[in-house]
Amino acid sequence: MRNFVRLSVLSLLLLSGCGLNFYTDEQLEPLSVQAYQQATAEYPEVTSGAEYEMVQEVTRRIAAAADENFPWQAKLLKADNVPNAFCLPNGRIAIYTGILPLTKNIDGLAAVMGHEVAHATQRHGGKRMTSNQLNGVTMAVIDAGLGSAEMESETRAQLMGAIGVIGQYAVTLPYSRGHETEADIWGIRYAIRAGFNPNEAPKVWERMAELGSSGPEWMSTHPDPLERAKMLRKMIPRIVQEEKGWTPKSAKQAKSSQAGR
Repeated sequence: MRNFVRLSVLSLLLLSGCGLNFYTDEQLEPLSVQAYQQATAEYPEVTSGAEYEMVQEVTRRIAAAADENFPWQAKLLKADNVPNAFCLPNGRIAIYTGILPLTKNIDGLAAVMGHEVAHATQRHGGKRMTSNQLNGVTMAVIDAGLGSAEMESETRAQLMGAIGVIGQYAVTLPYSRGHETEADIWGIRYAIRAGFNPNEAPKVWERMAELGSSGPEWMSTHPDPLERAKMLRKMIPRIVQEEKGWTPKSAKQAKSSQAGR
């Protein structure tokens, strides 16, 4: 039984980190709608003014660059003490006013929004839900195996707690950091495609670093901001070259259709 548990745990942990996604966009749609309604109801919505217009312009351009048929939506929320932004599955975006002093300008906002949009286009929500689901199965298998062993209930509970902590720091959090790095890179691609200055992105993360850190990088779901800035500065020239001549899928399809006549 112990060998079975070990093999089962290993298999499920490997599956949880390989980018599987059990959820379609259609399945996530009602969850996205509900979560968006709840999250954006916490703060007043800004519906006019220069900042609102800037958010809407960046949304239009980044959405076009992302080239996904999502029901795109963006809200600016009045929360000066919240330096944050998010994009839920299927393209529902929220920008908190507290992040605008960090983005500084439209190009900085494009860097942040591109990053958040990339979480949606790369289906990170579904992948993370899949990972959590598989991790839950792993814990159930371990619990079942320990239940058949001769072990006192207190010792068993302590061991289960330790395994949970190991799983969190060895699998779940690094997986999130991988998503963050992927979103950084795709976000820069979207900003470049949309005509924004990608060199503002490293500056945004450097300003983020000035806010301080809640702990060492290996205990965080986000990479260190200064490391992100360093990585982006190194990669931006190459990404700029790679994105030259990019055209949206609709243009490619139209060109292919004309060539086939």
